[in-house]
Amino acid sequence: MAREITFPASLTALSPLAEWLNAQMAALPVDEEWRFALDLAVCEVATNIIRHSLHEQAAATFSIAFAASAQEVQLTFRDNGEPFPAERLLAAQQENGLEMEPDLESGRGLKLILLSVDSFNVQRQAGVNIATLCKKWGVEAASG
Repeated sequence: MAREITFPASLTALSPLAEWLNAQMAALPVDEEWRFALDLAVCEVATNIIRHSLHEQAAATFSIAFAASAQEVQLTFRDNGEPFPAERLLAAQQENGLEMEPDLESGRGLKLILLSVDSFNVQRQAGVNIATLCKKWGVEAASG
C-alpha cells in the first residue's frame, strides 16, 4: 500500500520530508547505511524538483508516494513544473564512478541519486514529471 504526501516547492520542505521518510522506513529491517543512502537520494530528487522544475514558487507543490514490498522500496515523485531534461540523466548514467569535472555542479546530484539507489527513472506524462526511484532490501539486495 502506497502512502502519499504533498509538499510546497520550498527548500524548507526538506526537513519535514526527511521526517516523513524516516517514519515510512521505521518498520523496515534495514541498517543505517541503507537508510542514509535512500534519504540522500530522496532529498536530492526533491531538491531538483524544488529548484529546477518548480523554481521555488511558493504556490507550487510536489507529491511523493512511498511503497514497500518484500524486495524493495519505491518512491514516486510528481510535479507539474518544467520538463526534466532526459539527456542529463542519460549523461549521469554514462559517467564512470564519481569522476566529474571539479567545477561542474550540474549533474552531481543526479550522480549521487544513481549511486544511492538501484534504479532511477524520470518520465513526463500529460504535463506531469514522474520520477521513480527504487532501492532493494532483504534477500534480493544481499545477492544483487
